Formats: sequence, structure tokens, C-alpha cells
Amino acid sequence: MERDAVAGTQARQGCPAPSLGGDVTPVSVPSRDGAEQAQRTMEVLQASPNVFETFFDEARIGLALLDLSTRYVRVNRTYAELLGQPPEDLVGVPFSEVLHPEDRLGDEDRADRLLDGSETSLTSEARYLAPDGTTRWVLNGVTTVPGPDGRPAWFAVSAQDVTERRRVEEELRALTATLAERAVRDPLTGLANRTLLEERLRAVLARDARSGQSTAVLFLDLDGFKAVNDEHGHAAGDVVLKTVAQRLMAAVRPSDTVARIGGDEFVVLVEGATDKGIAGLVERIGVVASERVPTLDLQVGVSIGVALAHAGNGEPQALLAAADRAMYAAKNDPAKAAGKGRAGRS
Repeated sequence: MERDAVAGTQARQGCPAPSLGGDVTPVSVPSRDGAEQAQRTMEVLQASPNVFETFFDEARIGLALLDLSTRYVRVNRTYAELLGQPPEDLVGVPFSEVLHPEDRLGDEDRADRLLDGSETSLTSEARYLAPDGTTRWVLNGVTTVPGPDGRPAWFAVSAQDVTERRRVEEELRALTATLAERAVRDPLTGLANRTLLEERLRAVLARDARSGQSTAVLFLDLDGFKAVNDEHGHAAGDVVLKTVAQRLMAAVRPSDTVARIGGDEFVVLVEGATDKGIAGLVERIGVVASERVPTLDLQVGVSIGVALAHAGNGEPQALLAAADRAMYAAKNDPAKAAGKGRAGRS
């Protein structure tokens, strides 16, 4: 034990402590000269307030001091530049007045949390509104500064312009949303594609299982479309497809889904379906899909197959297959003339 005590004393004195094996192990200790130098430097800084004045004024991050009523007492040049004003013009201005109106809500609550000690510092992003109407997104850090009695006397604010970062983030969000939308949309017509159709059909059937409602699927195939492509080219065929897509969207209710699932095949998903409603919709589709395309002076017909699911019974793929079979049965039925729509039901 005495040997350990001696080793500890030697280590604290900066001497090498012998190991139990007799080898010497170097021990690093803080330099007394270094500590004394740091103390002298601090004393010089405290006696030279201009150092802190210069730091505050020349800092490349916005700095501001507010009183407890959140009015500016002092701001540096960088902070004032965020608002396009001279520093002196901000003195006495309430902090809330430089914020965008939509970002002012909760400002007093945040100040109260700092004053009552429930928070030691707060960080948030808000828009600063300059007198000329321009806005900048700013990352604010706020804390309290104690007075001589140790209680909060001021608010200290640091501010960093993050407008460019926010712009890039917004562009990325918009791009992500666009790509996600494209993944479930037919690129030619803008209608839902098969992926989105099946997703919605699955959700509707699940809801019907709880509510007891019915859902209908109308499978459409254009009659005479191949001849349009063969005789007038694929560009003309694209015009026909887009025209039919627009007419189908105009014929259905806002709650219904129209999808193009390939070639000249379309599907209409009808929620809350009734026999009377389906009969009326089939008739409307037969009329609008068979109207002439004015820009091309062309006309196609349509064959329609209908499948109905009651109270959520059935799977999306099975319902689509049933409607597809009903459509082909109608198309191949010699008793049903082509023209303004041939319809069959599963």
C-alpha cells in the first residue's frame, strides 16, 4: 500500500511512477506553466473589452441581444444583413415583428420556457421578413443571459441563414413526390396505372367488408383501335387514347378511379356501386368513348365488361379477371353490334 501511495504522489508531481515489475512508465500531467499562461490570457481578455466587442460585431454568424420583452438591444452586422437593415434600425424592435406572420405563433411560449427554466436553450427555423418583403429562412438558437443577481436578464440569439438549404430540400421533396406519382401513373394519359388501380381496389374491398357496400369494376377495350394505328400511325393512336382518357374522366364521379392498364385497355373502379348507377355509367361511357375524335376525324367503339363485388368479397386480381372475361364475351357476342358500346356482365 505504501508503494502505491508513493507512486501516486510521484505521478501527481509529474515524475515517472515505477511499475510493480520495476520498469518505468511515463505519466502525462497538465503543465503548470500552460495553466498559468491560460489564466494570464483570460485576465488580459477581461481587461480588454474591445476583444469581445470586435468578436460580437465581426462574427460571421448573426448575433443579437434582446431584453426580456424580446425587443432588440443590440445586433451585429451579420444579423442585420439577414433583414436588410442597419444594426441601429433594429434596436427597440420586437423580435416577433421580424418574423413572417405564419411563424409568430408560439413565440411567447418559447420565451416563457426559457425564463421558467424548463428549457436552457431552444433551436428553431423561421422566416425573417425584411422591410422590402423578401424572406429568408433562418436557424435560430436562443438562450438566456444572467444578470448580476444570477437571474435571466437578456435573451441571446444566434442566427444562421439556411434559405439555400431549405430551397434544396424543397426541390428534393418535390422531385420525390413527382417520381412517386410517376410510378403509379400512365405516362401517356396521366391516368392511374395497374399498380395504383390494384392498390385502390384492395383498399376499397377492405372498406366494403366493414360497410357492406358494393364495388364494381368496368373493363374497357377499344374496338377498331388497331386499325387506327395501322392506317394512321401510332401518333394518331396516342391522340385517340388521350382523348378517350379525358372523356372517361369527365364521365365518372370524383370518387371513381379511371386507369389505363395497357394498350387500348382501360378500367373504371366504381365505389358504392348500385345496379342503376352502373347501368347509367356503362351507357355514358359507350356514348363518349365512341364519339369521333375531331382533330383526326376518327371514331372507335368500346366493349365493356362489368364485375361486381358485394361486401368486399373477392380479390382484386379475381375481380379484374372476371370483368376482363365479361368484356371479351361482349366483344365476341354477334348479337351485340359494335358502335356505341357493347357491354357484358360477369
